[in-house]
Amino acid sequence: MCGIAGVFVRDGGAVDHAWLAAMADTLCHRGPDAEGFWAADGLGFAHRRLSVIDVSEAGRQPIGSEDGRIQVCYNGEIYNFEAIRTELVARGHHFASRTDTEVIAHAWEEWGPAAIHRFNGMFAVAVWDRASRTLWLVRDRLGVKPLYFASTPGRLVFGSEIKAVLAVPGVTRTLDPAALDAFLALNYVPGPRTIWQEVSQLPPGYMLTATADRQTVEPWWDVRFGHDLYTDRDQAIEDIRALCDDAVRLRLVSDVPLGAFLSGGLDSSAVVHFMRPRHTGPLHTFSVRFDEQSFDEGPFAALVARTYDLTHHEVVCRAADVSASLDRLVFHADAPVADISMVPMYRLAQATREHVTVVLSGDGGDEVFGGYAIYHADRAARVWRTLPRWFRDRVVRPLVGALPAATTKMSLDYALRQFVAGAGEAPETAHYTWRTICSPETRATLLRPDVLAAAARDQAPEAPFLAAYTASGATELMDRLFYVDLKTFLADSILPKVDRTTMAFGLEARAPWLDYRLVELGARLPWRWKLRGRDTKVIFKDAMRGLVPDPIVGRAKAGFHAPLASWFRGPLQPLLREVLSPTSLRILPELQVAPVQAMMEAHLAGRANHAFKLWGLVTLVRWAHAWRH
Repeated sequence: MCGIAGVFVRDGGAVDHAWLAAMADTLCHRGPDAEGFWAADGLGFAHRRLSVIDVSEAGRQPIGSEDGRIQVCYNGEIYNFEAIRTELVARGHHFASRTDTEVIAHAWEEWGPAAIHRFNGMFAVAVWDRASRTLWLVRDRLGVKPLYFASTPGRLVFGSEIKAVLAVPGVTRTLDPAALDAFLALNYVPGPRTIWQEVSQLPPGYMLTATADRQTVEPWWDVRFGHDLYTDRDQAIEDIRALCDDAVRLRLVSDVPLGAFLSGGLDSSAVVHFMRPRHTGPLHTFSVRFDEQSFDEGPFAALVARTYDLTHHEVVCRAADVSASLDRLVFHADAPVADISMVPMYRLAQATREHVTVVLSGDGGDEVFGGYAIYHADRAARVWRTLPRWFRDRVVRPLVGALPAATTKMSLDYALRQFVAGAGEAPETAHYTWRTICSPETRATLLRPDVLAAAARDQAPEAPFLAAYTASGATELMDRLFYVDLKTFLADSILPKVDRTTMAFGLEARAPWLDYRLVELGARLPWRWKLRGRDTKVIFKDAMRGLVPDPIVGRAKAGFHAPLASWFRGPLQPLLREVLSPTSLRILPELQVAPVQAMMEAHLAGRANHAFKLWGLVTLVRWAHAWRH
């Protein structure tokens, strides 16, 4: 795991080493072990290394092919690199290291861009062919590893984080009104946009090809839900178990200490189940606890730890951790990202790095196997739409609106309010609405009218959701929505959270359930095998039954959140008032001060639970103070 960056000068002019050095400096947390540079023919690479495979000097990047024609700068892991290496050796290639990076160089030399289809892993790769003066930027299938770029006059600049791209002179910072509107709607900016008009992210499963006079961005992988469906459920369960086992096996290759995140939920517990027989010696696992009971999953993680004889570590996340980590989170997030679980995740990553360098996580299982409670709403909305409008509007909505605002984890009043807000919409719009934080009406009060108008002239926040819904190619509604979440919520919210919080400490996180083979298998499962009644992820639970402890298999999904609603009314109230004060808000003139203050006061007085909205505003304002200059 590493940080990469580079500059392509289209006319072949020299790349200033000072640019590369500045870019590498912004990424030192991603690669604390070494740095490397390569420049020639109008192309410059910068690399920061986290040594995981072949920790010797032979693994220092960038790495080239034998004749130097192909040069590779790479972030990630190719889990099946040893099998590809064996094939390349049989074809006459000679290797100077045991790294997966060198495998990429020789594979590209042998097969060209088609080599990417052979790789099973998480990666952001830059490949340069000196003979054809062609640069390829490639991002892994699901978007586990990030890659950003900016096209300036005569140059293409890229990096693992936005801050690396901004380090090059000529890359300007113009706030994108449509991205700002989307952030307020979702607490993240859907790709390929970023908060800056000049900087884009390469979408998951896409390849950018650049030459002196041409640049294209095209998909190289996709998945289709609801096609070539399984008909034998028992065979499907057998295949799930086999692929889960193999996905974990591949991700245990490491020359440095390795452990696992363990929440006590099904996904992380299943990872531990498949790790345990293959891991010799103590298996270190790590979880977060909260003092607030409804948020605390510690007893479930402890049960799994006892079952598998784990060396288990717990960290307690408290309100003080928000104050202590907020500005560092803003720095590492690069762009406004307000997933409320980033604080405990940051605290967890910090503690984990004290013991291991690589950690396996359970991310991805919900998108692949239908694990989100939101899918109940998608199905229940069909019934809602059959109810008389007068009953919905005059009876149900007022009753839901009158419910007191609770501060417990995923409280009933919050779930019901979200449901009635979107249930009457078309299915694809309803699904987006249930993912939103600030409604259009709320955003209309928060944003200045001219900013809102500028955003409206560009792209609506729901556009990426609707585009994915259309592109899914599925005939069944639920299959379309699984695809939407894979392409939006997972790629643009969940995975950036994990990447930024872990790489802040040079910790490599690997997600077995995002092995593309398992994703493709999950897409072939009939959606009715995933959802039944009020239960989610049914077939995955059945596949894990008898392997993972029964109390874990039978648990309802709890999610991973921090109790910010109560913290904002208690120990974090001074921080909240400071960050959202009129003086502090001057850094974001696009926002209207009075509505922000009114929202804050309503929450503090207990009239509403605006924790998600306020956390988004807090991170947005602190981001602006850090990066808007």
